[in-house]
Amino acid sequence: MERIKRFFGWLRGWISPAYITMLVAAFVLWYITKLGETYTTDHSVTVIVGDDEFEVDCTIRGKGTNLINYTISSRRSRFDIPESELTFDREVTDNDGVTFRHITSLSLQQALTARMIDVDVVAVGSVPPLKSKEQ
Repeated sequence: MERIKRFFGWLRGWISPAYITMLVAAFVLWYITKLGETYTTDHSVTVIVGDDEFEVDCTIRGKGTNLINYTISSRRSRFDIPESELTFDREVTDNDGVTFRHITSLSLQQALTARMIDVDVVAVGSVPPLKSKEQ
């Protein structure tokens, strides 16, 4: 422990507080500049369609500051989408007689793009089937 104190005492003699301040300021400015560039990342969102709620992985593209807002804020990762905005491509009935409808990825991508204003939804992952309402 005494060795560490002596080392930092010696280090303070060689490095001034102004140098450390400028180093931190340079790092902060560099980080802010980098956040202004466009990035692409994967982001998980919760989608609510009627009574069904499911998670879907999306690939989104936007400025770094906007992407950070989406990853930090949970309210920006939950979207209520009416069925009228979605397109269903097929219905499948399982062995128990329950009918499931499949949402097209393109219609879900367009609906999410309309709600995620400051970023672009590039792709949508696999969408789970929804139970048909007549059940």
